[in-house]
Amino acid sequence: MDAVLNFIRSILDVGPNVVLPVIMFILGLAIGMKPSKALGAGLLLGVAFTGMFTFFGLAFDALPKAGQAMVERIPGLRFEAYDFGWTVAATISWAWPFAVFMFPLQIAINIVMLAMGWTKCLNVDMWNVWHKATLGAFTTALLGNTPTALAIGFLVAGLWVVMELISADYTREQVYNLTRIPGIAVSHNMLLDILWMAPILDVLDRIPFLSQIRTSPADLRRRIGIFGENYVLGAILGLIFGILAGYDLKGIATLVIQCATIVTLFPMIAGLFARALAPVSEAAQEFMQKRFPGRSFYIGLDWPVLAGIDAVWVTGILVAPFALLFAIILPYNTTLPFASIIVVSLVVTATVLAQGDLVKSFLLSIIGLPVYLGAATFFAPYFTELAKQTGTFQIPEGYGMITWLEMNAAGLRLMVFSVLDILNGRFLPGALFVIVLPLLGWYYFRTMKRRERAAAQQSGGIAGVVPA
Repeated sequence: MDAVLNFIRSILDVGPNVVLPVIMFILGLAIGMKPSKALGAGLLLGVAFTGMFTFFGLAFDALPKAGQAMVERIPGLRFEAYDFGWTVAATISWAWPFAVFMFPLQIAINIVMLAMGWTKCLNVDMWNVWHKATLGAFTTALLGNTPTALAIGFLVAGLWVVMELISADYTREQVYNLTRIPGIAVSHNMLLDILWMAPILDVLDRIPFLSQIRTSPADLRRRIGIFGENYVLGAILGLIFGILAGYDLKGIATLVIQCATIVTLFPMIAGLFARALAPVSEAAQEFMQKRFPGRSFYIGLDWPVLAGIDAVWVTGILVAPFALLFAIILPYNTTLPFASIIVVSLVVTATVLAQGDLVKSFLLSIIGLPVYLGAATFFAPYFTELAKQTGTFQIPEGYGMITWLEMNAAGLRLMVFSVLDILNGRFLPGALFVIVLPLLGWYYFRTMKRRERAAAQQSGGIAGVVPA
């Protein structure tokens, strides 16, 4: 098994910007595309992902350094866990000995659900199988590292796969309305937190003042001219962040340009996804229609297809200082935000749910920050122990524990693990979530159908037809 695991790791170590284009090329051939078109689509998808990750490096390097400088200006702060970001979390998760078995688990569940008509999503996002490995590893550790605990870990991971596919089905019109990329859905598990965020947005929409607000970056440009342009907004936010960090003039100027670059170029690069995926989407539809007449299908992809949404990065930069503030003032928090200070998984989820409305995206993100800090604190011991067991990450001297602030679907993970903790004899708050989770599920299906119809009416629908 070690040989198989090492082979798969050697492939995945090159990153999703190489793995996913290869998968897309193979998929294109399988659904009848000409080799030249399949190759072109795969290469362009690789270019799009590489461009995104290049700018992720800029965003995830500049802002954490500024945030760290802000924290260092406040004497007496002590943290027990440190946020090292998704790269460390992924490395640790892939090193779990049973991670390789998450591939057949995800593929088998997807095939069964497609065949039975329970989903319309063909999930090709194999890279993010590591999230299921994290769930399996942590569940096993929570329940005592026994064979029974391992079995429950795989059960939880399998349920997660099912929920990802359902999430893709119930957000595809909202994703299309924001990206205008046809034939795709986002099967990434970060959108699962819509389960508990949707009721909060409905409350915000019932507040008279907030219910009238519709503020997207495009709205700002229309209202305030050049001050609503992405590059100007980014520059202003970079200026504020640099001053709070105590940078000198050179440091502030550099951060101003970096932030302006981040919010300006991401939407431009995102256009490459549409060019790469359009021919694959058309071929997939033709392939499926021949075999399943009258049914529509779409491809499930990683979240970077959402990275071209203007509101994501404006919201993310606005939220970053609050992540530090909440880390300082929340009594239960022991995590220092660092590598994930933009909290992309939270911000993207809020943006999709709020359909690009800056005010509501920001408010949802602020409300979600205490949840994400709580999750990072809760899971820190599990990340740290798994890192020690696998030997994949050497914890720097002076750092107590490692964790990941940008915990995808952090709220749902906390609820699920609280329920699992009942098996250890700890009934609160798990018993509460046994009641709350079904209610949230009922509300989710009820409200997401409405949101999908509203998004389709605004965009004309993925196929140009508003769903019933």
